[in-house]
Amino acid sequence: MVLKRHELGFPKAEKLREKSDIDRLFRTGARFSCKGMALRIAKNALGKNRAVFVPVRSFRGSVERNRAKRVAREVWRLNKASVVQGYDLAFVLYPDTVGFEEVRSNMLFLLRKAGLFR
Repeated sequence: MVLKRHELGFPKAEKLREKSDIDRLFRTGARFSCKGMALRIAKNALGKNRAVFVPVRSFRGSVERNRAKRVAREVWRLNKASVVQGYDLAFVLYPDTVGFEEVRSNMLFLLRKAGLFR
């Protein structure tokens, strides 16, 4: 499957940004977890996925926290085409997971566990 350039990006329309939407997701969404990452999902009426990446407060500093978010966003960007559409997703990141491959395997595991990965 060859993806077009616009399918590989992560535009603002695919980012979950409103505080009310994020609060609703954490209040009512289904929760799946593994070592180093947790996933919250809730159906939306948009017909497309929106994602947010939330690091916990126990990261040692901003460099480590921002790197974890950057790596997780990259993994999402590369794999989002294989995810069932119509959901809001929140990936909660813990300091245990740092490497690209570890984040990738955790994210794909959680998406499969939630039944969202094709």
